[in-house]
Amino acid sequence: MSISIHIPFYNPNPQKKEGFRQLRRFDYLTENIENLKKLSIKNDIFIHTHNDFLDDKNLAAEVINHDINDHDLEKGYLTWLSRPMMKKQKDNYEYFMYLEHDIKFSDGNLKYLLKYQKDLNDKRFHLGFLIYENNHNDHKKYCIHVSEKLKKFTNINSQNFFINDFENYCCFWVYNKKIFNQFINSDWWSFKKKPNNFRHNYGITERSALGYHALNMSYFKATLLPEIDNKPDPNCFIEHMTNNYFDRFSELNKSDYKDIRGVCKFDIESIFDDKNNQKKIKGFFYLIKFLKLFLWKFRFLTRLIK
Repeated sequence: MSISIHIPFYNPNPQKKEGFRQLRRFDYLTENIENLKKLSIKNDIFIHTHNDFLDDKNLAAEVINHDINDHDLEKGYLTWLSRPMMKKQKDNYEYFMYLEHDIKFSDGNLKYLLKYQKDLNDKRFHLGFLIYENNHNDHKKYCIHVSEKLKKFTNINSQNFFINDFENYCCFWVYNKKIFNQFINSDWWSFKKKPNNFRHNYGITERSALGYHALNMSYFKATLLPEIDNKPDPNCFIEHMTNNYFDRFSELNKSDYKDIRGVCKFDIESIFDDKNNQKKIKGFFYLIKFLKLFLWKFRFLTRLIK
């Protein structure tokens, strides 16, 4: 088994320190590469960057320096430039991953993927992950992109899975060869279509990290999170190393915040809603998605009514 991992590295100010630990972006990148090299399958890492800062650095990765103009760089188009190389590799690996430089995918996350993904993929479901940050006051971990508790679930092979139909963006994607090849032959691969979550479209960099499982895409029926004792499987959580969102909003603002970034409202123990609020979904996933897509396309009518 093998995996190709592609990481965009935007580094306009190499000495700038950021995040709770006040480290340089290069420090986070180095830590992440060291972590990825511990994965229990063969892995090759490719770093896509825009200047010569990495030229003399000793990294366990191949560095690709892209020629990109300042306007496109500032807009975020560096994140799009890994795709031609990934496409060329389509027959060379069993798995393909796009990963932001400070998202710490671990061997536990890999084992979680290998445990669940086959049964889900065969049924056209996407296995979900959750990104968290640390609260250094109460020493708990809080999910970044969860602003509403998940309450809908379905059952597959006697296992309950909660449905993440609010926000399944998680700063990276990973697919097996079969799904990856479906992806590269779609209009989503070339960014001809804009992904959304039926609430808003995504920006340039987010489109890269969404891959093939945005809520308005039709390949997967839904994104699912396995339930263990009314909590997510512990290995679905991935650390955002920079940890720069948790303190961005006050507790009051967090309570009303419904966007994709920096919410940190719920600790990782409290993502699923209470039992008495949960609702089992038995099917009609594509129909539900079609209706949401229809309402999204004609959302101007609801605005006129209001």
